[in-house]
Amino acid sequence: MLQLATSFHSIYKKFLGLIDDYELGLVSDEELSEILFGYLDKARSLDFPQCRKNLELITESNGVGEFHEDLTSQEQYILALCMKKAWISPKLNNADLMSKEIGDRDYKAVQGTNYIKELSNLKSDIDDEIRRYEISYTYKDFSLEGW
Repeated sequence: MLQLATSFHSIYKKFLGLIDDYELGLVSDEELSEILFGYLDKARSLDFPQCRKNLELITESNGVGEFHEDLTSQEQYILALCMKKAWISPKLNNADLMSKEIGDRDYKAVQGTNYIKELSNLKSDIDDEIRRYEISYTYKDFSLEGW
């Protein structure tokens, strides 16, 4: 059976459709590929361990590349959601650090506390969504036949 490859670009495209980040439009294509690969690398390494495909087998250069195996649309979408989680985490950490740096009272005065709360809620929602899709993926071909 012929094994096809899945390009990172197809996953990046799904990920970019999930977010609004105008800062990503300000960087060069090469920088964008490296940034996106950072999110993908975290997603494949830490957030989708139950994938049936070997996500370690890749060909990559400066953020451009492919998985050696053909990933299903569902697997690509789960990776894109995991990339979204990787994308939101630094924003949450930066907002939290800013709150500590300038002081709670001053930060509340500029509605920073609400920003941290919204980012935390969004991260929690993403975690829940990833978990639902991963559970669905895990049991997709499950059958009691033969028991």
